[in-house]
Amino acid sequence: MKLKNTLFFIAVFTTLGLLSLSAQSQVQIGINGGRLEGTGSSQWGFGGHVKFLVADKFAIGVAARGYPKNVKTSDINFGGNNYKMTRGNTIVPVTGSLDYYFGKAPVRPYIGADIGAYFRQYVLTITQNNGSSSYYNTSDKQTFFGAAPRAGLNVALGPVGIFGQAGYNFLFGSGDKNNITVPGINNDIDTKPTDKFWTFDVGVFFKIGGGSN
Repeated sequence: MKLKNTLFFIAVFTTLGLLSLSAQSQVQIGINGGRLEGTGSSQWGFGGHVKFLVADKFAIGVAARGYPKNVKTSDINFGGNNYKMTRGNTIVPVTGSLDYYFGKAPVRPYIGADIGAYFRQYVLTITQNNGSSSYYNTSDKQTFFGAAPRAGLNVALGPVGIFGQAGYNFLFGSGDKNNITVPGINNDIDTKPTDKFWTFDVGVFFKIGGGSN
């Protein structure tokens, strides 16, 4: 699996490198803040992208985003003792992208899609209620193939601009429940990943070459 992922990213970066040689293409480098909203998760994140505009209307690129742990804490009791349970998700999509732009600068709406790897980690910690000692600690890491159709708007302000976009993300192969069994707790703790979620991004981009698009 690691070899396949390595070959995939090598192919993506090689393609982008060849496109950058074209004098007609424009490079856009963007950074953004974001929000993830999905089943069992609601968290802030951040990201960045590189896009190469080809023939004015199309852009091909690569993007990486990160949504740190959405940590939730609750009190539980078993065996006559009180404990504090902390758990949370981390989701990191690393994707290739394809976009189609409408109209002319400075205001250009666009539609597009991301496709690639979604790295997800679920962390569970149980401590005594005063936090003095650990009772149970586990970390579950999984990688899923995912895709996300998107729609957004670019507003160019000279060589820089601002953008906003929304996407709906699907993780394939993550529909079955995954449970962690903790000694002393009769009910399994559901660690099913957030497999369908919205992302909302707002950020700034910088243009290099390729005219005024």
